[in-house]
Amino acid sequence: MSIAVLAGCAIGMKVPVKEPAPSGVAFEKRGASSPLVLAFRDEQSQADKATPVSGTIPMSLTSLDKPFDAAPWIADHTAKEMVSRGLPVTLAGPGASGTSVVIRRMHIENHRSSGFSPFVTFTSLRADVDTPQGPKRVTAYVKRGKVPVWSFDEVIEPTFNEPLHILTKELAAKLNQQFFKQMASDSQVNALIARINKDAATRADAYLDVYQLGFSNNPLAIPSLVTLADSPSEYVRLAAVSSLGVLKANAQLPFLIARHESPTLIWQDRGMALKAIGDLDTAESRAYLQKRQDVFKAGMDKESIWTREIIALYLL
Repeated sequence: MSIAVLAGCAIGMKVPVKEPAPSGVAFEKRGASSPLVLAFRDEQSQADKATPVSGTIPMSLTSLDKPFDAAPWIADHTAKEMVSRGLPVTLAGPGASGTSVVIRRMHIENHRSSGFSPFVTFTSLRADVDTPQGPKRVTAYVKRGKVPVWSFDEVIEPTFNEPLHILTKELAAKLNQQFFKQMASDSQVNALIARINKDAATRADAYLDVYQLGFSNNPLAIPSLVTLADSPSEYVRLAAVSSLGVLKANAQLPFLIARHESPTLIWQDRGMALKAIGDLDTAESRAYLQKRQDVFKAGMDKESIWTREIIALYLL
């Protein structure tokens, strides 16, 4: 099927990236936090900088009517997210020193199999951070899809803006783990869980609350996330499984492996389980990724390619 049929009027369309609203939910203070100055550095390839979106349909990101520049945008909104949670974070000015955050790659892959199927994006980030324990890999990976009904403009918010907003919040959560180890209070987590359990089946954006459980850095959320991993809502499931990795739920490694290897789950469920395994960042989880890399190294089908891209977030 031709690109024109798949895309309608979308070929080469400009995608305006919105400014994300910070979460604004302060972490519960657990000890003093020293100020942190973050020095973001863009070390993406020239090809990745020039083409942050690839896949079935050529599209171009813009921000404030200019070509989208991923690294400074990520730096700005990650810092704002951390400040909104009460963390003492600032960005280093040009040429100034600070804790290094190296953006290796930010990419959005899009896919559409027919003119009647969802337009799907896979939004990913790979970065390296200098921490007190040495260099650490931090990542994000968000899958979203939408069937345009009246206009292709309908896909912009759910498949571009929301995943980019989640990306900065996930990076902020992982930086908090490395440098501050602050967390949301038990009462905040319990309120989120109650809200999700009450209306996740009827509220389209409930999956955003599920992500917030992962960003809370509070292990109290883990049992509920395991339950939500079987939600009938695809995006609640994906957010729950992703959040188990963000929370370093190491005891759930067998659960995540079983999901990844399940012959009955669809690819996105299996893929997100692999992403969560990578986020655990233990010797056992890294060894498992190496084994799965060997399994998928030669496949040229879409699922093999997409699986290799998840593994590359952690092993490259």
